[in-house]
Amino acid sequence: MLLKTHWYQLMRYNTDSRTLIKFFTLFFVLLYGLLVAKLEDHFKIPLDKSGPHQIRNIDFIYMLNLDERPEKFMHSVDELAPYGITPFRFSAVNGWELSYEVIDDVGVKYVPWMKQGLMGTCYFPEYEGEPFHEVMQVMGRNYFCHCMARGAIGIILSHLSILKDAYDSGYETIWVMEDDVEVIKDPHLMSDLIEKLDSLVGKDGWDFLFTDQDTKDQNGQYVPCLGHALRPNFTPSNPYKFLERVDISPEFRRVGARYGAYSMIVRRSGMKKMLDFTREGIFLPYDMEYTLPDDIRMYNVREDVVSTQPRALSDNGAPNYKHKLIAH
Repeated sequence: MLLKTHWYQLMRYNTDSRTLIKFFTLFFVLLYGLLVAKLEDHFKIPLDKSGPHQIRNIDFIYMLNLDERPEKFMHSVDELAPYGITPFRFSAVNGWELSYEVIDDVGVKYVPWMKQGLMGTCYFPEYEGEPFHEVMQVMGRNYFCHCMARGAIGIILSHLSILKDAYDSGYETIWVMEDDVEVIKDPHLMSDLIEKLDSLVGKDGWDFLFTDQDTKDQNGQYVPCLGHALRPNFTPSNPYKFLERVDISPEFRRVGARYGAYSMIVRRSGMKKMLDFTREGIFLPYDMEYTLPDDIRMYNVREDVVSTQPRALSDNGAPNYKHKLIAH
């Protein structure tokens, strides 16, 4: 009888413990849902997309450009003009002009189940635009990765806005460029290269195709990426995948990670994967976010077609366009 009593007490304790765990799990899931705003509410909708903004095998060509940088757009347009290619100018999100309310909506909201000990960066009105850095620990507080600048927040919102527009428009394949591209070879080669990659891995076998071997530093030297950045609410199932650099043909290299988003072909599958992956907020610069999804499939061309301009002007880390306005 005593043994039976102990058995019932033990079963009740275990049942109560499981119920308590389920309760707190449900509580944090519901709380997190309340804390997280809908990221796409802050996407920018492109206007008047009429015009010849496509080439063979590419449904639409976008080019990000800040309204404050018309000279950068014109320089890139001049690079493409000899080949009869006219990208659609997407008026980029200027992170330096975003309200604190928007910034506080688009990052990752901290909850206790996330990775511990990560440094994060926040933006508060009382700091007048200056970043605030701390170990991520305040529940419900909005964080970005350590030292992420407001310009980089605008860049990733711009890229995601384009992916959302392309996905909603029914496009299967798009070309996304930033306004600091340098044309190395005839960009129409990408139409043939898409067909070759399709024949190698299948039309559904890739998400991103970058139009150069790797990003470059200010001296024009290639800078490979062989790792990944930490995200508080994500752990890769295979951390070794970021080391992958496999030549699959004379034209293509399969990569697990890379830097730079200045010229990339994106398949519809890649659009959806990135929109789904960032649904709960952005945390890293775009070229550190797009490598993370476990099922993302990325390829580089092995000979540069369209690359980046070394020493190109940038407003990611600071609103340098304001110096231009002052000079005038």
